[in-house]
Amino acid sequence: FPSPPPFYQHFTKQNLLRLRQLRKEAGLLDNTSDTPSHERKDIDVVALPPELRYLVPPSPPSASKFKVFGAEVDLEASGPSLKTFEIEQLYPDTEAAKLNPQPQLLAMSRSLLTTFLSLTGVLANDPEAQEPQLKHMQTLMYNMHDLINQYRPHQARESLIMMMEERVERMKAEVMRIDESKAKVEKLLQGLTDGKIGHGSDNVTSSEDKEDIE
Repeated sequence: FPSPPPFYQHFTKQNLLRLRQLRKEAGLLDNTSDTPSHERKDIDVVALPPELRYLVPPSPPSASKFKVFGAEVDLEASGPSLKTFEIEQLYPDTEAAKLNPQPQLLAMSRSLLTTFLSLTGVLANDPEAQEPQLKHMQTLMYNMHDLINQYRPHQARESLIMMMEERVERMKAEVMRIDESKAKVEKLLQGLTDGKIGHGSDNVTSSEDKEDIE
């Protein structure tokens, strides 16, 4: 593997403390300001020593468009749609269809199977007339894929809920194990305490018996 860039050596606790002190002297550590943290003015990088310049992160892009590894990224651009690629939309453009795409997906799945059966018949009789069926199957697949992509936010939300539920279950199991360990320790301590009391009682009884004998 290649060696890391040399400026990683500047990320030390001493340099961080120096940078914090310089920001404090410049009055840039005022947490009482109502200005969001990403909009606050940072210290001048050019005025810093070379070993501290890499510790100041670059300011976020002011425009919605910027380049990453040579490719332009637009944060405000909407995702590609069927209309963008001039593909016929087969499902209704309603909020209900987007929130619950299952009926539309089932309908298009049946249509896809029917079209495939029709395609097999066409291939048996006239293979050169397969273009309409293939095009319709392609349109169906594009529409199904578009509906599935619109269902991603719901999938992400449900996945997050499942992850949180699993985490809660793990925490509950950990608490139960801690309670079990606590009960075992308390039982052990109680046994040790009872043993000491019993041993002391035996000593007292032995002394009384000895006095009676005398």
